[in-house]
Amino acid sequence: MNFYTLEYIIKHQSTDLIIRSAFIILLLAVVILTSIKFLKDRIKTRLRDISIGIMVFIFILLGIQVEQYTQNHRDFSQSHVLVKFIDSVATDAHISPNEVMVNSTTLKDGIIIRYNEEDYTLDLNDDNNSYTLERTHVIDHNVYINGER
Repeated sequence: MNFYTLEYIIKHQSTDLIIRSAFIILLLAVVILTSIKFLKDRIKTRLRDISIGIMVFIFILLGIQVEQYTQNHRDFSQSHVLVKFIDSVATDAHISPNEVMVNSTTLKDGIIIRYNEEDYTLDLNDDNNSYTLERTHVIDHNVYINGER
């Protein structure tokens, strides 16, 4: 079972989005360079065909990027709520927030919270303003912190 610490949740929110954005910028630079080269020598249509192919690929990637951006934005706002939740659990248990681990990167009913070597199941109310923790027991005791095996 994978558990995530507060530090992991804060740091790993949008690295995939940054890598994909850098790749799109790199492809745009290639399109600009091949377009300039094509404009200098209009007889070689090979460069035009390459530019068109890369532009189609960029449009596909941009579509994926927009979808991923909306998903990341939703996850980012959820992880913000999760950070506040972890702080609340730590305050109630009189421990450091770094000692609290959760098995999800978004706040939702049924996630498992681990602190003081004990596991708890989360039950949120309808408006996510209060919660109940109930002692639970996991079947698989192999715990991986931050998804690392």
